[in-house]
Amino acid sequence: MTLQELYKQLRVSLSESDARYVLKKRTGLSHADMIANPGQSVDEEPILNDLELYRQGIPLSRIYGEREFWGMRFELSDATLDPRSDTEALVEAVVARYKDNPPENILDLGTGTGCILIALLSEFPQAAGVGIDLSAEAIETAKINAQQNYVADRATFLQGNWAESLDESFDLVVSNPPYIAKKVIQNLDESVKNHDPTLALDGGEDGLQAYKEIFSQLFPLLKPGGRAFFEIGFDQEKSTRRLSEESRFSIISSYADIAGHTRVVELVPENISGDK
Repeated sequence: MTLQELYKQLRVSLSESDARYVLKKRTGLSHADMIANPGQSVDEEPILNDLELYRQGIPLSRIYGEREFWGMRFELSDATLDPRSDTEALVEAVVARYKDNPPENILDLGTGTGCILIALLSEFPQAAGVGIDLSAEAIETAKINAQQNYVADRATFLQGNWAESLDESFDLVVSNPPYIAKKVIQNLDESVKNHDPTLALDGGEDGLQAYKEIFSQLFPLLKPGGRAFFEIGFDQEKSTRRLSEESRFSIISSYADIAGHTRVVELVPENISGDK
């Protein structure tokens, strides 16, 4: 089958960019190569197999075991959440806040693939960071991603339950914890509930369990002047604000995702004022 024929077949189910991505993954050809010689013959079997898996509900990111995030490639594993564009809002918020005064050290709680920490280390080349995850497999995946994205010398990954084992403080704490209420998980898109680890999704009965645990540990984790940024569910701003105040923290800023939903909150200890 020719490239052009395969491309047309892929486009029935995939976007233009995804169709090109599949062809590149299985043929090794660049987009320019495809344009220059659309009539060349290629082995269609692996490509059609991938298409069938996709039609069965398996995301391309899981078929190929990778996801692009913040312009970088991240390997996935069964123990890691598939990074999505919503989480880039957290990175954007941190970069905007620290553009004139970069943090020296960063803590990422529930690091998964390491995408948040690694993206921030790429933006702040003088910073070092620590990523914590309960899953040993996730930690190994994050180490691979740090190596492949050239920040391994500034990133340390440790297995642990949030910050229970830490005795140091940081300029910046970030986290995308599990925040889906247990009863809602069964209603998620199949590409999420069938392929993302439950550990990375399940936020307990009310979706807030991880925030309760982290907020209770947060105060000694922040250096004077330090800040914390959390990704939250689209309808959780009021709830996380209440929880933060109970833990002596104030949400001083919130940030929207591309759909206009509040997706990130910025916290400081309540005795420190900041921008509203």
